[in-house]
Amino acid sequence: MVEMAEDMASAISIPKTNIMANKVEKGVGKAMYRWINKCLSDMKSTDTVYILLHGNGRADGKQVGAQRNDTFGDGKTWKTYTPTQLASTLGKEGLPTSFVDLHLCACGSGYDGDKLRPWAKRLKDQMSTYSNIKVTGYLGWFSITGTTIRIKDPVNASFHSLEEKAVTF
Repeated sequence: MVEMAEDMASAISIPKTNIMANKVEKGVGKAMYRWINKCLSDMKSTDTVYILLHGNGRADGKQVGAQRNDTFGDGKTWKTYTPTQLASTLGKEGLPTSFVDLHLCACGSGYDGDKLRPWAKRLKDQMSTYSNIKVTGYLGWFSITGTTIRIKDPVNASFHSLEEKAVTF
């Protein structure tokens, strides 16, 4: 994911030094680091945060991330989040309640389902203490290179800009 985040930062002209992540990934060390230095606490209400996670690419997804205990090419085990869990994590990481512009860069995060509302909408609903928050999800699959970010429509395999496939709640 770090490489993908670096490609995304490059494509939208954000310095790679602006990529935020905890220095410690799990356990007591992560909790202590979070207590000392919340990685989102310096965000201003005028900033934009792009959260890069794996989505399931379709409607009615209950979680984003990757299944626990699944190991990918980088040898790390990834975690999944429900909207409630991700909202809680953003709060624990110090995201100010005055924050406004949050983009959920996860495949299918904007799809409305038969059983569930879009993942981005459910995240916004869980962030009720953020009175001005706008959460943007996307209709399709992310394709990120060092120069472009495009959204692939899985039905006809066409590519679109972020703006064309964005839905904001």
